[in-house]
Amino acid sequence: MRALLLLFLLVLPACAPALRAEAGEVVYDVGASLPILSVPLAAGEHPVVVRLAQAVAAYYALRAQPLPGYGAWLQQEGVGSTAVYVSQRRGASGQVEATVEMRWRFAVRPDGLGSVRLETRGSEPIDVGSLEGPALAWLDREFRRVSVR
Repeated sequence: MRALLLLFLLVLPACAPALRAEAGEVVYDVGASLPILSVPLAAGEHPVVVRLAQAVAAYYALRAQPLPGYGAWLQQEGVGSTAVYVSQRRGASGQVEATVEMRWRFAVRPDGLGSVRLETRGSEPIDVGSLEGPALAWLDREFRRVSVR
């Protein structure tokens, strides 16, 4: 009987539908990390989107490091489901020589999980992985990553 029960427990997860992320999407179970009711809501915003945006804002406030020679990250846009952070390199005269932009998009999937899309652009060639890796690692500490693609 135990062997049958063990076999059933091993086969059951294989029968569950696999969770798939779309290209460029990282999926998080936000509700598993924080009681949703404790998140203060802005008018019309979903608590999952609010919590994801709060976590990203905390990353830039507490941990994000600019590329060498670039200035601190500044939030350029932060309304609803989009957040944009910018870092600039200035020359001796104070003129902007180069810019890096990290654009975050947050959504709630039909299954209730949080969706994060991150697009990083630079006005000159940059090491995108050195910026996106630590940012997504921060979210991995805050929430349970369910899927990535």
